[in-house]
Amino acid sequence: MTVVGGHKLSSIKSMKLFVCLIGVSSFLLLIFCLYTTISTPEKEVAPLSLPNDGYQNVVSYELWRSQTIVPEKYNEHQVKARIIRDKIKRLVANNQHQATAPAAEHRNRTIPLNRNVQIFYHGTVAWYKPQPTRPTGDRLVARIYENNSVSFKPNDEPVINTAFYPKRRLYNTTEAIVREHFNEIQNCGIGTVILGWQPSFSDYLLRVIFKVAQQYDLQIAIEILEYPDRTIESIRSNIKYFTDGFGKGPAGIESTLSYYNVLSKKRELPLFYIRKAYSIGDTEWKRLLSRNGILTVRGTSYDAILLAHITSKDHKSIVRRSGFDGFYTYLPSNGANYAATWKNWNQLKKFADSYRLLFVPTIGPGYYDRRKYERKANQNHGITNIKRYRSNGQYFDVGWRTSLKNNLQIITINSYNNWVDGTQIEAAIPVFGFRDYLPGPPEKYLDLTQSWVEEYVKYKLNNIKLNKKTDLTLNCYDFINNTIC
Repeated sequence: MTVVGGHKLSSIKSMKLFVCLIGVSSFLLLIFCLYTTISTPEKEVAPLSLPNDGYQNVVSYELWRSQTIVPEKYNEHQVKARIIRDKIKRLVANNQHQATAPAAEHRNRTIPLNRNVQIFYHGTVAWYKPQPTRPTGDRLVARIYENNSVSFKPNDEPVINTAFYPKRRLYNTTEAIVREHFNEIQNCGIGTVILGWQPSFSDYLLRVIFKVAQQYDLQIAIEILEYPDRTIESIRSNIKYFTDGFGKGPAGIESTLSYYNVLSKKRELPLFYIRKAYSIGDTEWKRLLSRNGILTVRGTSYDAILLAHITSKDHKSIVRRSGFDGFYTYLPSNGANYAATWKNWNQLKKFADSYRLLFVPTIGPGYYDRRKYERKANQNHGITNIKRYRSNGQYFDVGWRTSLKNNLQIITINSYNNWVDGTQIEAAIPVFGFRDYLPGPPEKYLDLTQSWVEEYVKYKLNNIKLNKKTDLTLNCYDFINNTIC
């Protein structure tokens, strides 16, 4: 019995020793792995060099973005903390140096200008509220306004009306500023600028814009805004003014006014956008747009491609009955109304195709203005706040992907410099009390726009290549420059 007990005791000791050895070896292996991971330097990824030989070698946006833009994390707390840390670092650094820093090299355009990607442009920016008011003496009210980054000045001084602060400061639009703007727009690959216009627009500034656009090989499409006493007669007069003053004329000379080759009419026609066209009845529009209308432009020297701004589902029928050539959405806030809702774009495109109309969607990097909104359940499914956060560029990305998915012919961007609505892609810098593009650089949305224009061209060309289409088998949505059906 003693011998058997001794054997059992020795076997237990041997097993304990074996277990201890396994534990120690595992611990040493873990330490070795951690040391190797920490001490091994990360491999540097060489920057992607974009080719510069035309459409054929357009680089995929996803590949470009994976090497240039840090993917956004979805842990909200960590993202906010990181953004705050980055903002503090940038503000501690010299803001003046950032404001004068040269543009990054990778923003050089790699493809020809594309006329089918168009951007809304404001000749002048209303930097200040038209009738500034001073808050009450209530400290609580003053604190609320202060937390909303609204600076109150003496009654005789205006209040800044923008949520972002531009890299160029609060500029007045001069010829030099227009040159800088149009240089950035053409550098993005955008070929057409949509200029918001009304009769009170400065004639001098208008001619400066057309002059500079010609120098940068850009074309100008006119968006006729709402103005007092706007009628069918005045709109016809507006079209006549631009066709006579800036158009090609009977001789067919080169023009900076945006013209498209319309296959169904076998002629080139200028392009006009009509803001809030639904404010005028369809019977009135027929006088201008039907062939038998008393003021018709159809078949005359003032014939044009006229696109109507729509917001609701009913506006589609108004466009069709009125005789418009198509419609556009303008508002870049997804879900704010029927036309601006991305999931409805497929329906809108099918409607346009069935009646041979042109559907032109509008996308944007976001929407953030100074106005306050109240949510009302009986309006627009409870959606009255049209603000949309940029989410470090992700909102812009989804808008572009939705447009490409629907294979749309013309895409409009709202906007280059609508600072009042906060839809601009123009460079913005971090300033206390204002929003910014951090953690990205001031030119972040110029970079994104350029990348997506390249992706748009690549998508169209790949679609033609995959379907083995020739010049004789191309359809309306295959054209990528200056041609519509």
